[in-house]
Amino acid sequence: MKSTNTTLVYIEKDNKYLMLHRNKKANDINEGKWIGVGGKFEFGESPEECMEREVYEETGLYATGYFYCGIVTFVSEYLGNEDKNETEYMHLFKVTGFEGELKECDEGELVWVEKEKLLSLPHWKGDELFLSVINSAGKRFFSMKFSYINGKLLEAVYDAVPCFITDNLILRPWDLDDVGDLYKYASDPCIGLSAGWKPHRSVEESREVIENVFMKPGIYAIIYKPTNEVIGSIGLHAGNKESRGLGNDEKQAEIGYWLAKPYWGNGFMVEAAKPLIEFGFFDLELNRIWIAYFDGNHRSMRVAEKLGFVYSHFAERVKIEALGEDKKEHYMLFTKEEFYKKSRLEYSSFIAGKSEKA
Repeated sequence: MKSTNTTLVYIEKDNKYLMLHRNKKANDINEGKWIGVGGKFEFGESPEECMEREVYEETGLYATGYFYCGIVTFVSEYLGNEDKNETEYMHLFKVTGFEGELKECDEGELVWVEKEKLLSLPHWKGDELFLSVINSAGKRFFSMKFSYINGKLLEAVYDAVPCFITDNLILRPWDLDDVGDLYKYASDPCIGLSAGWKPHRSVEESREVIENVFMKPGIYAIIYKPTNEVIGSIGLHAGNKESRGLGNDEKQAEIGYWLAKPYWGNGFMVEAAKPLIEFGFFDLELNRIWIAYFDGNHRSMRVAEKLGFVYSHFAERVKIEALGEDKKEHYMLFTKEEFYKKSRLEYSSFIAGKSEKA
């Protein structure tokens, strides 16, 4: 298996990135796609030296201000053509200052593209995750891994956490930089009260919730790709649920979620939950998954029904500590057996890749 080190660079100006439309090079694995500039390390180069050289060679620009965003591991596997298998360690940079005049590139067309239009262009599926991260305000160094089989994304991992990319959404771990989006939507009484918590009263409160609640394992921020905005949260919590009256099977989990009111009625929560359910049954090998909702929360009930869950039972008086009151709680169940019956027709994002791999 081949192994290479490369750089990928996004040059930023006026809320735009300089993108390379790969449409000139023969036998280009990136043909037709829009990516940043960059290339392979030469002997003795550091990541920064390779980045600076590649930027100049492909654009004619000198990078004067930049930061090293992270390392992205690409695993490319080709079933039936193993000679093409490759692991690429891509060093990702963002250039924020430069000098010189832009020149033509012999590998493709260089175009300044507005950030909000990036994801509408043809690109590698995994690119959406790191583009979402580098477009945020933070500069924390990260590691990502993408596994492709025959060009199809099978796995996306961000700082050792499995992530999920759908048509409209990205599910990734919460970050403190998400505090503005969280407060914007969690301060709405329509959101928290139906989910069992009080509306957020300040940005500081939202920050505490991210640090103490949302940054725990199994909880994901839901990112709306066209705006790169956090519009909700979803979590898969595995383990014994006997205290909730759901049994003592360790191979079970509960899904909890909320979605910002402006995005209701678009099917986004069903879209977000499907890959998490697939991950639970395929990768975690769960026997069953629960969804609970409080009496009167018909939206949550309809989401569960659309996902294939069936009504199980209810608890008449469940203590809601955050609200200081009791509520009737309903429980819906999806078993491993029912999932595999439905999966071939209704669940698809992991099945194709996993069946190919098998």
